[in-house]
Amino acid sequence: MEPAVLTPQQREQFERDGFLVVPNALPETMVERLTAVVDRLYAAGVAERGLSKMNHWDLRNCLPADDLFLELLDWPATFPLVADLLNWNIHLITSHLIMRAPSPPDATAAWKATDWHRDGGTSPAEMQEPHPRLLIKIAYWLSDLSEPGRGAIRLIPGSHRLIGRPAQAEGMADPYGAIELRARPGDAVLFEQRMWHAVGPNTSDMVRKSLFFGYGYRWLRPMDYVTMPRELLDRVSPIRRQLLGDAVTQLGYYLPTDEDVPLRAWLQARQAAQAEPAAR
Repeated sequence: MEPAVLTPQQREQFERDGFLVVPNALPETMVERLTAVVDRLYAAGVAERGLSKMNHWDLRNCLPADDLFLELLDWPATFPLVADLLNWNIHLITSHLIMRAPSPPDATAAWKATDWHRDGGTSPAEMQEPHPRLLIKIAYWLSDLSEPGRGAIRLIPGSHRLIGRPAQAEGMADPYGAIELRARPGDAVLFEQRMWHAVGPNTSDMVRKSLFFGYGYRWLRPMDYVTMPRELLDRVSPIRRQLLGDAVTQLGYYLPTDEDVPLRAWLQARQAAQAEPAAR
């Protein structure tokens, strides 16, 4: 699979809306392989600790749990778009497996598995507004979310440019402009941390299965790991080692050398190749 290249139209859409849908980002065979892995982890996890009060089970820093997740780290249909939107000085901030079982029977349209929020923990409340773009997540959908009420993510297009919370009429289930993002297995969506989003009720009889891989600048601390296992870092490519949070030099996160950020040479070569046809 050739690495995806962000088109001017996609960049314009992302800047305007704060998110970008990538249909069929994962082929059917990859969806099947990932589903087998997440089903196994889900069964073991629920047996160990059960479901949350919101009827969900999740695994943060899921990447080390199975080598198949490692393939998503630099997945060619999606990750290059993140590099085009941020830059080469990035690493993995979070890898998050989320399984959402059917919601409680009394869940209404206003019920939220996760209420409206911006990503980044406490940082949205601590930073002066307007916030900068720091983090882009890729959500991979393994379930059929093409019908309403299946626990799909809800977004407010353009809310990444808001200052403060989005406006919401009294008695309404969601703020003005909110949409439920429909998707099919294998679809992906990129969205940035400033985007206001939530998760509504899953009124179906299926489990919503999803994986979130988030990337941010290397001078940001990862959200769900301190360091990746040395065994993992020692057997991956230099670019993957960078994306897994490693650095070669002491100042490598703030003043990176070429050895710290091999993604830089890759991205610069890619950009030069794209510029050549225009120069002819």
